[in-house]
Amino acid sequence: MKSGGLCARRGVFVLLIFIDLLMHSTAYTVSDANDIHTLLFNQTVSGYNKRVLPDYPVIVSAEYNLLAVNALDLKAQIFSTSGWFTVVWNDSRLAWTKSSYGNVEYIYVPEEVVWHPELIVQNSVLELRKNLGAEKTVRIQYDGEVRWEPPAVLSTSCDMDVTFFPYDSQTCEIELASWGFPADAVNLTFFKTHINLEDYRPDGEWDLITTSQYPSELIEDDLVFSELLFRIELERLPGHYIMSVIFPTILTAVLTFVTFFLPLQSGGKIGYILTVLLALAVLLTLFSGSMPTTSKHTSVLVVFLTVTLGMACLVIIFTIFVIRLFHQPEHDKAPKWMHTLARLFMKLKCRFGRINHLDQSEHANPTEGGDGSESSEPFKPYTNKELAEFFDYFLFAVFTVFYVFVLLCFPIVLSASN
Repeated sequence: MKSGGLCARRGVFVLLIFIDLLMHSTAYTVSDANDIHTLLFNQTVSGYNKRVLPDYPVIVSAEYNLLAVNALDLKAQIFSTSGWFTVVWNDSRLAWTKSSYGNVEYIYVPEEVVWHPELIVQNSVLELRKNLGAEKTVRIQYDGEVRWEPPAVLSTSCDMDVTFFPYDSQTCEIELASWGFPADAVNLTFFKTHINLEDYRPDGEWDLITTSQYPSELIEDDLVFSELLFRIELERLPGHYIMSVIFPTILTAVLTFVTFFLPLQSGGKIGYILTVLLALAVLLTLFSGSMPTTSKHTSVLVVFLTVTLGMACLVIIFTIFVIRLFHQPEHDKAPKWMHTLARLFMKLKCRFGRINHLDQSEHANPTEGGDGSESSEPFKPYTNKELAEFFDYFLFAVFTVFYVFVLLCFPIVLSASN
């Protein structure tokens, strides 16, 4: 029994010594790393030459990692994002036997000491800089895999459609292309099947709907260059614009028709409607200043503001006409069509049991037979003041119905965006 226990303890002791030696043999040492660098980047004739392609063609895999949407500038049509690219390729010249160098799996070197693809963002609105202007570190794996992650704070052009603003959605692309090397020398492929959103931070104005990616080509002088397109679709959160643009516009437009409630004797009627008109013009100017200066897409909201402004101009014209009619001397008779229009609407009101003071004279002297025929006395024309009062109410009804119709059409057209 004692000898068996002693053998067991010796076995455990030997096992612990073996594990300790194994741990020390696989630990990273500076000496091993120096040996790897000397192996890979020695200065002999047969040493590593970064000007030589590692293969032909070189298969370069790329991925875009989106951190945040910085801005979508509608007027300048610029899409700004923050993130980085992950670029991976294989260089067999940079491989080593892991077990011969302390099981070191990775080393890190500046990008300028190894061959790497020359990349640009094709649709950047800033100065085109190869390799995105980065001078970063690359990671080399023992099997020759090279991983390069240049940061990418991008400002790219984007054709934005503001037809259904503020219920619009925008689709923008980031075009990553090979610079200098055609597709038969450097072929770009996707590292993953989608844009990496693991570190994405949501934006307060835009909601990220979906992302996609697909390959493309650039053709120049019979040379084909490889290109990767990263597509991002965003939908606007409309709450801010509903409260700051749509509601003020509707309320200001309603104030336009309150003009007809002011007494015709009031001297401030024209001043009031001119003030409302100027307020609408200011709203339209401020809003249009943020829209793209292009005729490809016209915002429904701009059309709505323009129609509202046009209606306010018509209200001014008709108000001046009504006030002039009200103060016109009685010996200057109004045209016959005005009296005919007033009589027509008064008769319609009578059929519903509502007789206005404007047509009391017409019904005051019925014929003796009581057969409902018209009075034998000739029709007495309305006075200019009576006609002015009639047209004041009539125009209020017409413009109110028309504006309600415009308000109903506005959300119907916007619903087409869905």
